[in-house]
Amino acid sequence: MQAVGADGQEMMVQEVLDWLQKTHGWTVTMLLRGHTVLYDSEADEEEQARQRAQRISENLEDAGELRQRELQLFYVCEGEDAEAGDARPPLLCSLP
Repeated sequence: MQAVGADGQEMMVQEVLDWLQKTHGWTVTMLLRGHTVLYDSEADEEEQARQRAQRISENLEDAGELRQRELQLFYVCEGEDAEAGDARPPLLCSLP
């Protein structure tokens, strides 16, 4: 997917969650890049709000990862077991 928001900038985590819901009907409960958690519905409301408001590569840079043009994101949907892993194919996001 082209991870470009309506403002022409890199998508926010909330925009990716909305895109997955609108395009596939999936309610994502966890969004990850490798072991870095971008969104976790189990977090408290304040943390969830912070996560949803970040650009998808923002906390990757905070974790010391280099900026990349392509991100491979993994996700867990409502009703799935996070421990099962790799239940769905990764989402490849192209950044502006």
